[in-house]
Amino acid sequence: MSGRLGPFRRPQLCLFGDSITQFSMGAGGWGSALASDYQRHADVLLRGYSGYNSRWALQLLPDLFPSSASPSETPALVTVFLGANDANRPPPLLLQPLSASRQHVPLQEYESNLAAIVRVIRQMGDGSAKVLIITPPPVDHEAWHAHCVRSYGSDPDADPNRHFDVTAEYAKAAVSVGKATSTPVADVHSAIMAHRDWKAMFDDGLHPNPRGNAVIFEQVKKAIAEHFPELVPQNPQMPAAGDVSLTNRGVSGLMMDFPDHKAIDAVDPGSTFAEWKMCLKAPE
Repeated sequence: MSGRLGPFRRPQLCLFGDSITQFSMGAGGWGSALASDYQRHADVLLRGYSGYNSRWALQLLPDLFPSSASPSETPALVTVFLGANDANRPPPLLLQPLSASRQHVPLQEYESNLAAIVRVIRQMGDGSAKVLIITPPPVDHEAWHAHCVRSYGSDPDADPNRHFDVTAEYAKAAVSVGKATSTPVADVHSAIMAHRDWKAMFDDGLHPNPRGNAVIFEQVKKAIAEHFPELVPQNPQMPAAGDVSLTNRGVSGLMMDFPDHKAIDAVDPGSTFAEWKMCLKAPE
């Protein structure tokens, strides 16, 4: 056994994406549900950037996922949830200004960007970060255009700057990138489309409401359990000596950090914590 235990740090789950990620920590959001699920098991970091497409997200990588990061700074898992804005329709669009298409990224470039993002994340720090791609959800372009008319003064007779069929192609592309890069995919698009009333899962046709967020959460949770079982939060219990499951590199699921209160010796609490720390020591 190693004779010394360094500072304990919880594993980190990093949520990287656009507004659907940025807003996910709000009430009823999929990020807040994930953070609740991982309480005392892992810290959920929000790195969502409203309005960003994959092209702009590339500019963030050196700062968010530097190769020079230390092992303790390397997340256990990064979710990559991009494509909803890339699928913004290109110009020309009837009665729409060029700015209505400013987020558009061609499909092939989106695929290339997504693969590059996965590659950079895997090269961060000690190279241990796992990646989960999330497909962009479907868009109800009629509801979205009505929202743009009400909120931004768009012409009611203009072409919508988003379309269901276009976004569906980007969702398929995300799945293809997952296969090409051996990266697991949470297919949120297909999961939402499995509901007959899927249009009722959005606030404005684009951004999911609590019902839509619940589907995203379930798909992410399911994908983690299937592809990264070592990152599934486990019931609180005292691990066996030498068990490293409390670290980012564990193989038996994530243990709750520090002893559950029911395991603490009320007469000699120090002995409980000493035992716990011994369990955290990795074998030599």
